[in-house]
Amino acid sequence: MSKKKQKNRSLPGTGSIITSAVFLALVFGFSLAGIASPDRKFSEMENRSLQQAPKVSFEGIKNGSFTEEIESYMSDQIFLKDELVTMKTGADTVLGKRFMNGVYLADDDFYIQDFQENSQQIKTNIDCLNEFAKGLDNNIEVDMLLAPNASCVLYDKLPSPNQCGDQHKTAEDIRAMLDPKIHLAYPEEALRTEAEECYYHTDHHWTSQGAELGYSALRQIMGLPAIQKYERSVRELDNFYGTLYSKAPRTGAQSDTIDLVTYEGNAITVRYPVAAGDHEIPAECTEVNGIPQKEGLFVKAPESTKDKYAALMGGNFALTEIETNADSSEHVLILKDSYANAVLPELCAQFSHISLIDLRYYHMQEESVSEYVKSHGINRVIYIYNIDFLNTDNNFVWLE
Repeated sequence: MSKKKQKNRSLPGTGSIITSAVFLALVFGFSLAGIASPDRKFSEMENRSLQQAPKVSFEGIKNGSFTEEIESYMSDQIFLKDELVTMKTGADTVLGKRFMNGVYLADDDFYIQDFQENSQQIKTNIDCLNEFAKGLDNNIEVDMLLAPNASCVLYDKLPSPNQCGDQHKTAEDIRAMLDPKIHLAYPEEALRTEAEECYYHTDHHWTSQGAELGYSALRQIMGLPAIQKYERSVRELDNFYGTLYSKAPRTGAQSDTIDLVTYEGNAITVRYPVAAGDHEIPAECTEVNGIPQKEGLFVKAPESTKDKYAALMGGNFALTEIETNADSSEHVLILKDSYANAVLPELCAQFSHISLIDLRYYHMQEESVSEYVKSHGINRVIYIYNIDFLNTDNNFVWLE
């Protein structure tokens, strides 16, 4: 072989040069764009605050926190991150992938969260609920509304084959573990009758219709009559994309509509005695005796954002107290997760004194939950939790 041919063979082809140039242009282009663009403080897509540039300190370098913060900062502030994630989801979908980031892309445009039973966590949480119930005075009724998730009620929409756990079995395990003092309402059968209307397409919560069916089951085990005093009305919030969509965003995904349910004539006052929670105290609150309070269950600010579910109460807070003009004068304590927020219109039409405690944020601020029961004359306790919450949350120990 001639030296001339050997020399030509060693030179890169035009295609390789173009590919390398495009790659380098993208890398340096995105890097420069990331440096030039201002840091984002909040991601609408992920519904969370983003890591800001960390301050350099000897202590941070020594304990490793600076390295962790700089990695989070670089990940959070990637230029066009939301758009790139959407493009990746679209590409994965074209390739036939239907399970991403713990979410199934199910039939009829439903996003359904995966469920894998953590039997030990469930036992720990149910033990806490049982011990708390047994420690209450005998004259205090204890009821529980256990909400199945979409992976249970909409199981037939999951892609096949799939590895999603059997939540119906988990519900039966929970039923067997509950202390006899706790009266259980489990509305799986009722939800199946109108399954597609009971869960959002893009979010893990149940809809107002699902919550209403759930409350009907709870009301029956409490031996209470149907709500007749008020007329029910609905205001719609369109263009809602929930937390499951944020995990696997894709172009053309079907948005949801949130129904804000009002029982006309029911005057509702909400107080926020403890500010800890997943959102700020609603802006429309005014202070009365040092405690922020507002009229009505709904909050305006989230209506124009992606996180429209927070229009219900403004989010989740350590402690909220509600007064209504409903007929029942019972003092009710609700131990809750975010599924309970959608049930509040019905609860407020039934009870005139309601306290809500979310154990994710209520960590014995001034008094324990048991002390709160005694000091506020609570005569009924209601647990409202979805199964996946009982399966994953580790804050129930704050009941002890």
